[in-house]
Amino acid sequence: MASANDLGQYTENKPDAFLDEDTGIQIDIGVPLPEDTRSGARYPFAKMEVGDSIFVLLKEGDNGNRLKNRLSQATRTYGKKQDPQQHYIIRYRLENEVSGVRIWRKD
Repeated sequence: MASANDLGQYTENKPDAFLDEDTGIQIDIGVPLPEDTRSGARYPFAKMEVGDSIFVLLKEGDNGNRLKNRLSQATRTYGKKQDPQQHYIIRYRLENEVSGVRIWRKD
């Protein structure tokens, strides 16, 4: 582990940094924030038009209410970031003897 003295030497070589004397931690100035590498494309909400729907299969060992809650949170989070805000309707369903959750884009 580097001591405050070592950090001070490190700082001397960086003009866009200074050492916080109270904590001994270097504060860097102007380091750019990295790009968000998450794709955010787990569900195709961005491609859905009003009235479109998707069916998400209930995987073996999963719980229908838990899946519905996860999808509800995902649609709320995505919808709130849109301008205008988007809303979805979510229902647990049995379709062709397959359990899952259907999501409709409302507006």
